Parts: sequence; structure tokens; C-alpha cells
Amino acid sequence: MRKLLVFLAAILVASFASAQAPVEVDNTGTPGKATAKRTAQATATITAIDAAAPTVTLKAKSGETQTFKVGPDVKRFDEFAVGDVIVIEFEAGLALEFQPAGSENVPVTAIASGGRAEKDQGPGAAVAAGVRGTVTVTAIDPAKRLVSFTGPGGNVYQVKAGPKVQLEKLKVGDRLLATYVEAVAIKLEKAKKK
Repeated sequence: MRKLLVFLAAILVASFASAQAPVEVDNTGTPGKATAKRTAQATATITAIDAAAPTVTLKAKSGETQTFKVGPDVKRFDEFAVGDVIVIEFEAGLALEFQPAGSENVPVTAIASGGRAEKDQGPGAAVAAGVRGTVTVTAIDPAKRLVSFTGPGGNVYQVKAGPKVQLEKLKVGDRLLATYVEAVAIKLEKAKKK
């Protein structure tokens, strides 16, 4: 199953690669808060199934094909058919909230959740994971509207302030509460009968 997820992730990364520029955060309408979201979708078509092995062969839009061993963690494998499409959807969200002077430093906190589709739905699963903590503004480029901040682990990140974000109110050394969440959903879309 891990090899399948790596293949699907590679397809997704290829389609997501054009989004390498800093994410643009927008004003939420609440003073001191800004959010951003990125999404991507990738698909692979089932070209062969060997129920005895059990394996499934997938073909990406690029034409690349690969065969995968299907582990016991894949439920409802009997519902898969040649021609069905596996869809993987990715969403990443970022929320930044200004922390006034004297605010408590929020230590890094991680969360994760996941689940499978119900029996009355097509086969699928979703998982989400996130992290939250205080970050510090380390640089501001007003001309390009770019803000750099350092996370608790010392990593530097950069975002672009949208046109409605009041960038002039932010200064180097300000602290922000950052919440970053990634979610991935995989579902099976049945082939249309001819």
C-alpha cells in the first residue's frame, strides 16, 4: 500500500509543482488574521487487476504504469474494476493570527485524523494532519509583499500578503500563531458503462 501511495503522491507532486511560489494569504475580515489554501488533484486509471496475487496496475495521465501489491489494509478490493479511476485530492491550509506583545508562546502541537468511506459510499479514505505553534516574523519585503517567519524548529517560511492584508501594521519580531493542516483523500470512481 505504501508503494501505491508513493506513486499517487508522485503524480500529485508533478501536478502541484507549479505552485512553488510562496502561498498568498488573504485577509479573513477579522483584524490580525489571514489564511491561505492550496489544492491539487491527480488521477490514475486501473488497467489490470489480479485478485489472486492480489495486485492492481495503474496508469497515470502521463502514461506511466505501475503494478502494486494490495495489502490487507485495503478494504472492498472486490469492488475495483479495470477502467475505474483512483482520484487523490490534496489540500493544504495555513492560518496566521497576530499575537499581541506578552502573549504566551504556543508550543508546537501536532494533530492527525483519518477515516474510511462508509459502505453506502464508493471505496475511499481520507487522512488529515496538522501542526500549530508560535512563529516569529524575521523579514518583510513591502515591495513584493513577502513576509518571512521562523518556526519553532528554526525553519524559515515565506508567504505573500494579499492586497487586502494590512502589511504596514506588521514588523520584524512580531509573533504569529500559525496553524498548518494537510489533508489527502483517495476515492474510487467507477468507470461509466458503455
